Amino acid sequence: MPLIDTHCHYNLEPLYGNWPTHWAQAQENGVSQSIIVGAGLSSSQKAVDIAQKEEQLYAAVGIHPERILKITDLVQSLSQLETIAQNKKVLAIGEVGLDYFHLEKNQAQKDLFIGQINLAKKLNLPLILHVRDQDETAYFETLEILEQHWHFEKAVIFHCVSGPLKYIEQALKYPNSYFGFDGNITFKNADHLRAIFQLVQKTAPQKILLETDAPYLAPVPWRGQLCEPKMIVQTAKYLLENYALDLELVYQDSLQAFDIKSSI
Repeated sequence: MPLIDTHCHYNLEPLYGNWPTHWAQAQENGVSQSIIVGAGLSSSQKAVDIAQKEEQLYAAVGIHPERILKITDLVQSLSQLETIAQNKKVLAIGEVGLDYFHLEKNQAQKDLFIGQINLAKKLNLPLILHVRDQDETAYFETLEILEQHWHFEKAVIFHCVSGPLKYIEQALKYPNSYFGFDGNITFKNADHLRAIFQLVQKTAPQKILLETDAPYLAPVPWRGQLCEPKMIVQTAKYLLENYALDLELVYQDSLQAFDIKSSI
C-alpha cells in the first residue's frame, strides 16, 4: 500500500542539500507522493522549486507564526506569498496558525493567520494549520478564528495535531477537517497523542493523515535523530500494528484532502 507524506520539509536543511536522495529513499520505502510545506517566503519558494522537478512532489506555501518576528510589512509579505502560490504545483496554504509555545500571544500573529486564511479562500486552496501552546489558549483561539473567517469548503488540516480533547472534538465537527499524525505518536510519553488518534479513529477514521514533518520528529527507534522522509513507513507500521489503521483509507483520503490524482 503506497503512502502519502502530507507534510515534510525537503526545503529545509539538513534535507535540502541532498533532497533528491531523500526523495528516492522515500519512494523505495513506499512513499508515492509528498507535500513539501513552506514556513516562510524563502522556504515556500524552495518548496515550489523542488516540486517542479518531480511529478509526484507538491508544495504548500505559507508563513509560519514564528516568522512574525521578522515581518516588517504584513501586506507586502502576503502579496509576495500570493505570487509564489500561483504556481500550479501549490496544493495548499500552510503552515499557518498560532504558536503561543515559542512566542507570546499577540495580535500580530492573528493578523498573519487571518491574512493567510483569506489568501487560501481567494485561491480556493486547503489550509494547513500549525497550532501549539503550553495551555489551551492558542487551540481555542484557532477555532474561533476559523469559525469567523474560514469557509470549510476546502480541507483544513490540523498538522502534527495536539491540544485538548475538547478542541479535537470541536474540530472533528468541521466539514473537511483532517488530522495529521507524525512520528511523535510512537514516543513512550505520547499517551495524549494516542488518545487523540483513538478519538479521531473512532469518530471519523476518514480524517486521518500521515506526516513525517521531516527533518523533525523521527519515530521510535530513531527518536532524537534526524527524521528522514522514508521513516513514515515506521509510523504507519506502528499505527497498523497497534490500532489496525486502515492504510488504504488513509491513502485515499490524503488524495481527497489535497485533490491529488492517484499515481497507482
